[in-house]
Amino acid sequence: MAVSISLVVTILENLNGFLRTDKDLIKMARTFKANKWQILTKIVIPANISTFINSLKVNIGLSLVGVISGEFLVSKAGLRIFDSLWWSGVQIRFSNDECSNTWNCCGNNVWISSFA
Repeated sequence: MAVSISLVVTILENLNGFLRTDKDLIKMARTFKANKWQILTKIVIPANISTFINSLKVNIGLSLVGVISGEFLVSKAGLRIFDSLWWSGVQIRFSNDECSNTWNCCGNNVWISSFA
């Protein structure tokens, strides 16, 4: 999903940059008998390096959006990375001295007690 979002934006942005290349420079190169490959490598690509860099900057954000939305579409419980980080480092100790994570009750404990 991240690739599909980023790819469409990159193609459209670079196409727009290619179409905005100075027509007079291309006409000048044609008068000097430059072929299409020379026009592309000597005029069009150097004129659009800033467009390439800007599209890369935009694609970083769009890729993150695509990854997160793809994770929400595929998984049943949301982002599972947060679940694994939470349960690996925190053990809940209830007020009756029972630990919810029985394999390691000595580490970082969160005390839950009821004031009734």
